[in-house]
Amino acid sequence: MLAPVLLAALLAGTALAPAAAWAQAGAQAGAAADARRPAEVAQVLFGIISYVRWPVARPEVRVCMLGTPRYGAAIVDTPASSLGQRIRVKIPAATAAAGECDVVYLGSLPEGEREHLLAQVIGKPILSVAEPGTSCTVGTMFCLRLSEAQIGFDVNLDAIARSGLRVHPNALQIARRKGPPP
Repeated sequence: MLAPVLLAALLAGTALAPAAAWAQAGAQAGAAADARRPAEVAQVLFGIISYVRWPVARPEVRVCMLGTPRYGAAIVDTPASSLGQRIRVKIPAATAAAGECDVVYLGSLPEGEREHLLAQVIGKPILSVAEPGTSCTVGTMFCLRLSEAQIGFDVNLDAIARSGLRVHPNALQIARRKGPPP
């Protein structure tokens, strides 16, 4: 009587083994995608910058990371020479230094501090990009968004128009592509 129960348990275990292996492979693929995500966010940020022209040409673009950016290390580690544009990334001590920036990359910030920062940059030729998962408020020009398969972004045309920056239409076309439905 014990033999049929033991046989059934063994068969159930071997039937579950492929499912467990598949789940483990999926988890490993997800971990690999998570490991690539910071570099992909940096690539999208620098891609957006490459589509922007300031009213006065910049010998180098000053990118300031403000708040607590989740993907900041990858942005700092990206070699500017590979981007075809001189880019200097800095982390100012306070959001009050936003006027010294050509680009503000917004990580997590308390709402009051975010509003104060955006009040400083609205109407000035300072590109603002919000990190995925942060509140995308009225004054932010580009808001990064994550999906399982890709990184995209939303565009605030009003904020861009007020800034005096020129954004190549291709960047706006890319923003319109929402990607495959989840």
